[in-house]
Amino acid sequence: MANFNFRFERVLNYKKTIEDYKKSQYGVAQKKLIAEEDKLNEINQIITNVKDEKNISTEETSVGNLVMYNNYINDLSKKLNLQKQIVENIRKDAEKAKEEMINAVKEKKIFEKLKEQEYKKHIYHLQKNEEKHIDSIISYKTSTQ
Repeated sequence: MANFNFRFERVLNYKKTIEDYKKSQYGVAQKKLIAEEDKLNEINQIITNVKDEKNISTEETSVGNLVMYNNYINDLSKKLNLQKQIVENIRKDAEKAKEEMINAVKEKKIFEKLKEQEYKKHIYHLQKNEEKHIDSIISYKTSTQ
């Protein structure tokens, strides 16, 4: 029985390596996105807490302290806007990494399907050769009798 050799085995192995790499890149991008979204939520929470604290202590606070609260809230709002931009950029990067991963998976599957089809052809040819061999044995036996 002849061994099956897929002519694109190296390409398939390369595609598998690329797929694994793209999956890991996507995982890193997702982790980074989650971390930056957590920072965004933290800044939102700080702004909410500072506003609540300012509203509670408005009657007891001097004008200077209120100005300081407002400046702090404005600084936090700037940080919030910057963090939103960072999150959006990282989200785009994560989407790009996801698309690259999906393309790598598709390319690998194409070669896996091709390998499967060639293997089926190989098995078919082996069966045909075996049938020919059996037929020749049978015809030899019938001709010698």
